[in-house]
Amino acid sequence: DSRLLTPRTDEHLPLRPTGDARPLDVDAVADFFAADGPLGRAFPGYELRQPQADMARAVAQAFNAAEPLIVEAGTGTGKSLAYLTPAAMFAAQRGERVVVSTNTINLQDQLFFKDIPDLQQIMAGAPERPVSAEGDQVIGALQPAPPFTAALLKGRSNYLCLKRYHELRRSETLSPDEVRALLKVQLWLPITESGDKSELLLMDRESSAWGRVNVTPETCVGPRCDHFRECYFFQARRKAEAAHIVVVNHALLIADISAQSNVLPAYEHLIIDEAHNLEDVATDQLSFAVDQAALLKFLDELYYEGGAQIVSGLLSDLPKYLNESAAAPAEREKIRQITEQMQPSLVRARATVYECFTLLAGFVASETEANQYDTRLRLTPGVRAKPAWLNIQVAWQNLIDGLSAIGDGLGKVEAMLRDMEAVGIPGYDDLLLRVSFLGRFALEARVQTGHIIFGNEESICWLSHDRLRDTLNLLAAPLSVAEILQAQLFAQKQTAVLASATLTIEGSFDFVRDRIGLPEPEELMLESPFDYERQALVFIPNDIPEPNQRGYQQAVEQAMIALCAATGGRTMALFTANSALKQTYAAIQDPLEEQEIAVLGQNIDGSRRSLLDRFKEFPRTVLLGTSSFWEGVDVVGDALSVLVIAKLPFAVPTDPIYAARSERFDDPFGQYSVPMSILKFKQGFGRLIRSREDRGIVVILDKRLISKRYGQQFLASLPHTRVRTGPLKQLPALAARFLV
Repeated sequence: DSRLLTPRTDEHLPLRPTGDARPLDVDAVADFFAADGPLGRAFPGYELRQPQADMARAVAQAFNAAEPLIVEAGTGTGKSLAYLTPAAMFAAQRGERVVVSTNTINLQDQLFFKDIPDLQQIMAGAPERPVSAEGDQVIGALQPAPPFTAALLKGRSNYLCLKRYHELRRSETLSPDEVRALLKVQLWLPITESGDKSELLLMDRESSAWGRVNVTPETCVGPRCDHFRECYFFQARRKAEAAHIVVVNHALLIADISAQSNVLPAYEHLIIDEAHNLEDVATDQLSFAVDQAALLKFLDELYYEGGAQIVSGLLSDLPKYLNESAAAPAEREKIRQITEQMQPSLVRARATVYECFTLLAGFVASETEANQYDTRLRLTPGVRAKPAWLNIQVAWQNLIDGLSAIGDGLGKVEAMLRDMEAVGIPGYDDLLLRVSFLGRFALEARVQTGHIIFGNEESICWLSHDRLRDTLNLLAAPLSVAEILQAQLFAQKQTAVLASATLTIEGSFDFVRDRIGLPEPEELMLESPFDYERQALVFIPNDIPEPNQRGYQQAVEQAMIALCAATGGRTMALFTANSALKQTYAAIQDPLEEQEIAVLGQNIDGSRRSLLDRFKEFPRTVLLGTSSFWEGVDVVGDALSVLVIAKLPFAVPTDPIYAARSERFDDPFGQYSVPMSILKFKQGFGRLIRSREDRGIVVILDKRLISKRYGQQFLASLPHTRVRTGPLKQLPALAARFLV
């Protein structure tokens, strides 16, 4: 019975303004964090962290003044509660919504499942603040806090679609993996309230089935769906519309910009945590990619002729839908004529797709044959000036003309269908959505591929050839996201608070501000409450080869073996390239395992989460990680006592996005590459000391920190820490002594 497999529905009334526009009392907000304040009473052993109180005060002032604020809060500040507390007070008092955006799932879950429930409980128990001598009661931390509500909102694809789920259950062509996945969903449905995929444990091969049962824009008809009231995605939307605090991720935040603010409920106040990631996420979300398979799939969904007279696709389905309706013969005939006129364009477009990608593959192969490692080709004016590219442009113009004709035809069909809602077309909503989605694809593919092939000053365009899979992608990304974020995000909000542990270069926010387009914010830089002088030591060997010199990789391997043997594991090493990680893993595994020290490698020994769990559980372990381990890793205690940074994290010079953006600077290396690397370096450094009790050593196996002028900029951006240099042979004994 499908009624047993549908979620219960809850009514959530949209948030309404209270009309109370009094400012927050910033002193009272700061008092919330006092040793004898609500936090102190809630948590035994609580100690005031002055940077946390200072940040909360600044956030409250930003809400009162409706001005942007950017805060660098060192590790251990407790920035989550520092911004959530004034945000919750402000939102609850005024009946207005504050959106809080994070980059990582870990922080999103921490906010929603830990910090926010804690704060709700603490605020509910806060005693009344005395009335002032003038008889006015000031809104602040110590008066009965109005209750605030919170919601967690994710992208559509994270939620189960009940319509698609029931349709798939009726399918007669399920694979064994899909059957197993559906059984898991069936057992999960009676107990889930969110329909969120993160609750469902699907194995790798079962996960592909999720793409057949989740919510997608091309299959969701919204309020016209039979399952709308119990739909998990729209329930989450309704909860968000009723909440004071809505927790999202950066990807969804930027998707809201792309969709003209139709993704998130309306909001005027924004807090962006992990703000150092905003430029990268915005770049990714505002990018475009297409390959031959995607274009052919689009054409197949319109019309496909297989063997044995098998015909499928929208154009072959339309007459069947219309024949089962009360549509007038003249209307049916008009649509038939439109679709018939589209047929030659479809045939030509299919042939042109093959021609275009054959030409592109040959061009990329000839241009990248000297570089077997990087098969990305950035499309600069110089590349487009080559004679062979002219042939590609001629062929691609033919494809654009075909897509234009197809898009025009779909637009006419859509317009007619919208006027035929009352004629009883079966599956009308699904049909209209299908036509609309294919029409939008035709338009986007025509415009975006036109930018890639013919050039566009605002876009970075490149080709990427996967030789292993023999696929070729056309890609485009915005040259700058600063103007987009400034105009479509920050300028639209009353309040914008940006926070992270890594936002400054040598004490200045200018670099990050310019990258993301944040206009003249208030700035606050808060040092970590940790005592780095006592808790940490930085060691830089002065006799190791530089990374581009002979013998460097061997020196890294020997240093790792000697260091990890001396410290008994407890080491995480950060690399900038998978190849270097794999070489190091192969070289150190046997020597260390002979001493009963386990070696774990990213993309070798399991998922990121499983590697971290094993690393925390077994002290005599060495963990080697690349990009995703540079941030978001929180290992408190002795399990992580040694952090090795193998190499300064400079971007790959041939990366198309890096290369294009660096050209906008007079001194690309000094003004762009070094600051970008410093921000990532600071993130990596922050993995070591995670509590007041932690103690550890950071080993940087890159002599450029002391041999190059820019090295001082890296060191100056770190917390005040003891820095030692010396021969590599001193390191094992030094580390062992420091950790005793």
